[in-house]
Amino acid sequence: MELRHYLQVVLKGWWLVLPTILIALSAALVFTYTQPPIYRTTATFVVSPSAYFATLDDVLRGWDSLSRRDGVMSTYVAIATSSTVLDAVYKEMELTEEQIKYIDVSSELVPSTNIVKVAVEADDPLVARRCANLVGEKTIEYGLKLYEIYDMKPLDPAYLPREPDKPRKVQNLILATILGSVAGVGLAFLLQYIRVSRSTVVGIDIIDSDTGIYNRHYFLQRLGEELSRAKRQRYPLSLALVNIERLDMIADMRVPRLKNEALRRVAVFLRGYLREEDLLARYRGETFAVLFPDTPGLDAKQILEKLHTRMEWSIIELEEAGVKLNLTATSGVVTYDFNSTSREELLNKAEKTLQRARDDGYGEVLLLEEGEDS
Repeated sequence: MELRHYLQVVLKGWWLVLPTILIALSAALVFTYTQPPIYRTTATFVVSPSAYFATLDDVLRGWDSLSRRDGVMSTYVAIATSSTVLDAVYKEMELTEEQIKYIDVSSELVPSTNIVKVAVEADDPLVARRCANLVGEKTIEYGLKLYEIYDMKPLDPAYLPREPDKPRKVQNLILATILGSVAGVGLAFLLQYIRVSRSTVVGIDIIDSDTGIYNRHYFLQRLGEELSRAKRQRYPLSLALVNIERLDMIADMRVPRLKNEALRRVAVFLRGYLREEDLLARYRGETFAVLFPDTPGLDAKQILEKLHTRMEWSIIELEEAGVKLNLTATSGVVTYDFNSTSREELLNKAEKTLQRARDDGYGEVLLLEEGEDS
């Protein structure tokens, strides 16, 4: 399930993943084709005891010294990349400072052998080959001054490289694709995280802090959505405003904390007796709003009348204050009659209907019939 969810996130964020890959590929192409080509070649040299200057015992000691890497081979490797050798090579090749900055010389000892490898990178294949061979020659000359019993001789001369070693076009494009994909997928998951976080924040903002049900802002939003749906599909829609009567007349309810607790208990009571599809919200003060989707006015009125009866026969107890409440509600119900009524007009009718019901007497449910003037 998690893998499917991850795939859905990536597919949903394709518009981020694909451009990110294309941007990475474009950057790789620009970088690859704006870099000067660098050619690489190698030359190898073998170090062995000199038979001309040494006795048989010296030869045997020389081989033993070489086999134990007694500093001799490391010295030849260091000589090959020394400033003395490189300066002599560059001078003989008559290279300019601009040419030298593109040259890189390295040397290493081939493992378990007496072979020294000299590698040269340059922007010109001819320069690279000649430089590698000359480095070996200058190393041989300098080595003869240090060790009389050892000879360093060319093994394989440097070859002329046909293709540049850098930049590696295919590898760069593959790496750019991988990095672009990772970055794009990361952005897709980041966007998903932001969306989820935003939804959480929005979810908090739509709840009334005192009662724990939806607040007026969210109710107005949903009313607009349901009204639009009712107009489009010609579904019945009813709206009710329910006012809790005489709550302020109870002495203990003058304490804001207790009043909010009483309203919260009322909200729980109302929610428990309304249908699952009905939307309950705090409209203002002691007035609640109820939205009845797909419900004609008469049906909404019957639901509220039963709710009023249950409320009058129920006791709401506030344990903390030791208060028991027997409350009465008055409701005004209006219906959408498939005309051009706006959200504000429907709310205005509901408020006027509620006020008429209160004027007639507490505990009433007044329905504004279609075509009737509020």
